[in-house]
Amino acid sequence: MTPEGLTALADVATNANPFPGLRPFEFGESHLYFGRDGQSDQLIRKLASTRFVAVVGTSGSGKSSLVRAGLLPDLFGGFMSSAGSHWRVCLMRPSNDPLGNLARALCATEVFGSDIEENAQIQTAITEATLRRGSLGLVEAVRQNRQPSNESLLVVVDQFEELFRFARVSASEQYRYEAAAFVKLLLEAARQREHSIYVVLTMRSDFLGDCAQFWDLPEAINEGQYL
Repeated sequence: MTPEGLTALADVATNANPFPGLRPFEFGESHLYFGRDGQSDQLIRKLASTRFVAVVGTSGSGKSSLVRAGLLPDLFGGFMSSAGSHWRVCLMRPSNDPLGNLARALCATEVFGSDIEENAQIQTAITEATLRRGSLGLVEAVRQNRQPSNESLLVVVDQFEELFRFARVSASEQYRYEAAAFVKLLLEAARQREHSIYVVLTMRSDFLGDCAQFWDLPEAINEGQYL
């Protein structure tokens, strides 16, 4: 998602009320989001060194606001010098279809998608099939969509704990398999260095123990955790 697309998400809220209430601040409300510059700086340094960051905190502690109104404007402002200021931002929530939702988010018009609906539907189907092909599916999807060499991709997974919540209530082994595949995609994309891909999660702290369900996730969380 481009800066223009991110700003459009907040247009209604910005024109109505400078105080968002229970919802998080959005990209276009960064001028209203102040007092956490130091946190944004720390988050950028962590992301630059690990490429995988988990913003962890209690419910309502401002995790999403820190990412959307703190981190994203700084990235587009070029504050991560190693990656430059050209970013595409893929915003998603896992819900009950993490792989499908990731494919749809990647194929949004503001990321890699087409303005033509029929083409977008085909592209989304191809991207989802690529994601399901193996642990490097996200890297391959970026390659297929021809990300320019001077651009970086940031995948933001908001409310990552939905993976655990849906796994608890679902009797489907297929969902558990897809959740594990989704985690592998994120970890492998952050580890490789062929393409400039970064991953940020927001997660409630009371779900930290659930990370042990997925191979390598606890180690990645420990290394890239931001509280």
